[in-house]
Amino acid sequence: MELYIRLGNKCFKIITMRFLIFLMILSCYSATSTSSINTEARELTPGIIKKEIRIGLSQADVVNILGSPNIITRDSKGKEVWVYDRISAEVETQSSSQYGTILILGFVNQKTKTKTTQKTLTLIITFDSDNKVENFSYHYSKF
Repeated sequence: MELYIRLGNKCFKIITMRFLIFLMILSCYSATSTSSINTEARELTPGIIKKEIRIGLSQADVVNILGSPNIITRDSKGKEVWVYDRISAEVETQSSSQYGTILILGFVNQKTKTKTTQKTLTLIITFDSDNKVENFSYHYSKF
């Protein structure tokens, strides 16, 4: 009977050790996530300007294409000038985490990378006395 108990204890120890090793292997976890946030209020690109804005367009057509301007003013000759000024920022975050436990003790290893891209686009449109596009120019930058 005593031999059976010792053998039972030995089996119990082997099963317990295998179970603990199994838990240690399964407890190591790695996760990676990527998220992107775009804070651009309205799509306005050099391509849209080149494709859509033409000399002779009416103010109503310009509003339908681009929306309302940020600034409306008059130049030194009294002609109406519209300014569209767009600024956008894209933030990309990559995060990876590793978790692990050994018996009761645990550890966490976390790394985060952040990349920010900013774009600016300024469009200036001058209208003639008939409220038609007389001239336009733009400046685009990305950094």
